[in-house]
Order: sequence, then C-alpha cells, then structure tokens
Amino acid sequence: MIKRILMTIPIGLVLGGAAALALAFGPTELGGIRAGNWYTNQHIGSVDATPLIRAVIARRGLMALRQTETIYFSSDHDSEGRAFDEACTYRLTVDSAPQARWWSVTLYAEDEFLAVNGEEAHSLTADDTTGFPVEAIISQGQTRSPAHRISSEAAGAFNLTLRLYQPDAALVEDATLANLPTVERISCRSET
Repeated sequence: MIKRILMTIPIGLVLGGAAALALAFGPTELGGIRAGNWYTNQHIGSVDATPLIRAVIARRGLMALRQTETIYFSSDHDSEGRAFDEACTYRLTVDSAPQARWWSVTLYAEDEFLAVNGEEAHSLTADDTTGFPVEAIISQGQTRSPAHRISSEAAGAFNLTLRLYQPDAALVEDATLANLPTVERISCRSET
C-alpha cells in the first residue's frame, strides 16, 4: 500500500505539472470560438473566466478588458491554414469596417511580445485608414505598395491580434458576426 502511494505522488506531480504548462502556454481559444483563421474566447476579461482561461490570458500578457469594452481575436495561421512565418510575405485585407468604435491589428513575435527590430511598424489601426477595403503587407523587408506595412522582421512564428474597442452590441452577443480581415500568403523566401 505504501509503495503504491509513493509511486502515485511523483506520477501526480509530473502529470499535474505537464497539465499546468500546457494550459499556461496553451492557446487562448481554449473553450473559445473560431471564425475562419481567427479565434476568440468570450470569457476573456469576464468574471466568468475559469482559472484555466485566466492562466492562459496572464501568460499571453493581455490586459483583458470586459467584452463590452474590447473583443480580442487572434490568428497564428493564414487564410489557407498555414502557420505564420517571418520568412513569408502576407497581404492583410480589411474588406469593411470592423463593427467597433476603434480597432487595431498588431503583430506579436513568437515570444508574445512586439518584435524587436527597430522598424516600429507593429500594427495597422483605424487611424491608418480612410476607406475600405484597406490592405497592409506583412513582411521582413520594405515594400513599395500598398502604403501600409507591418514588419515581421525578427518575429519568428508570429501571431496577429485584432482588437475591437467598444464593439457593436451584436458582436458582444455573437462574436462570429465580426467583419474579420483575411491574411493571404504571397510568397516565402524558401519558395523563391
């Protein structure tokens, strides 16, 4: 009996530690919803968030607001389902105005922080646009067109976060109704 107890303690510690790491470093869509290549969790910023969701959000570093204030969408894949890679060039297209008072799309490096590359080209925001559709190129190097560019230099396997500030009431009820950007891979250095 004592042998069995002594064997279960280390097994329980290993399994518990592995589960904690998987949850803390896991995806924010845990228990959330997908809309195309974007995902969100309606419990982000909610008092209803489970301890598991709170651990994932704390690890990602979101200063999560209530959903009536901000809805967060994330994507780590292009529209074809391929993981984002700094060696590739992408076209981000926002076809119509997101249903929110203000919005932004920000690129985060593999370490979940802004890419440290000296370019200061981390996002596309509502302030950058005058009409729709609007396009931005996501790439390592400078491009000639379109006018908007988000730098993926030194970002590794990056991800994008779309924030919808003061979203329409309909989105608070059903986030899948959001007008979400598309992200098309144009080329990769390994393909040229």
